[in-house]
Amino acid sequence: MASLTPTLTLTTSSLTSSDLSFSVSTSPTVTDTTGLRRTTLTSVSKVTKLTVLDGNDNTAPLDNVTLLEGQYVEITDNHGLKIKYVFADSAASGVANDGTVIVAATDLGSQAASAVGAHLYGGRVVQIADNDTQRAVLQKLVVVINSSGGHNGSITAAAVASVADGPQSTTMTNAVVGESGVFSIDAANATWVHIDNTKDADATNSGSDHAILVDKNEFLSPAFVYIKNTANFSATAGRVFCYYDNHGAEDIMEIRGGHFAFVPLSPNNNLKAYTSTSGTIVEYMVIGDDA
Repeated sequence: MASLTPTLTLTTSSLTSSDLSFSVSTSPTVTDTTGLRRTTLTSVSKVTKLTVLDGNDNTAPLDNVTLLEGQYVEITDNHGLKIKYVFADSAASGVANDGTVIVAATDLGSQAASAVGAHLYGGRVVQIADNDTQRAVLQKLVVVINSSGGHNGSITAAAVASVADGPQSTTMTNAVVGESGVFSIDAANATWVHIDNTKDADATNSGSDHAILVDKNEFLSPAFVYIKNTANFSATAGRVFCYYDNHGAEDIMEIRGGHFAFVPLSPNNNLKAYTSTSGTIVEYMVIGDDA
């Protein structure tokens, strides 16, 4: 069993003229720890960005849109609304309109409606065409995300720059004052073949790339976490930023190289981290009661 006893220190310039009073609470006693863990942080931003590999590419399978038909990517806003955006062949007769909610009878193009898999039910249609470049497909997705048939304002996806060679991106923000723009893009499990999900400098960067140091379901309150940044000290490089993944998702601390923090945990949200320099290693340990 581990006991944590907080110490309160009071100072004053004059004990004769300034009365002091304080209350004492029972020291929290906890029975479990995670032990010391190490995690390598690779995500270097809180900006939510979706990137395609080559903006001006319109070679196969884009020259045969039926091969993209039914491919998708899932995006979750900071309220937990997850939408699967699914591509459809705009040239096919009877194809569903942009933003249409997919059901068993939805026509996505060349494939028979009966062929639409149940895994696509509830998804939203994004119409694309033969010979669309990767940039064009991404821009059509942007339009649907911003529409009433998409996330409808909880996410604002920026227009993609003019078609160019190499990776091209849309940056996603939140129009609501005081709420986070840290959204989750499930690039790893998307079937859309043109997403850059390698997490390199040009790759998708979002809340799904950030390390979860403490899962909200792991410990009861009160619980505490010790976090150390193992990098060498620098005012700019190798900094670690931590935040809770609630609606605001504001950074609650910055830890520079060689420094550590010992703080109480919120039992309601995951504690996540990212860094200013990819490859920064953090050590951390939770002290508390298992949930």
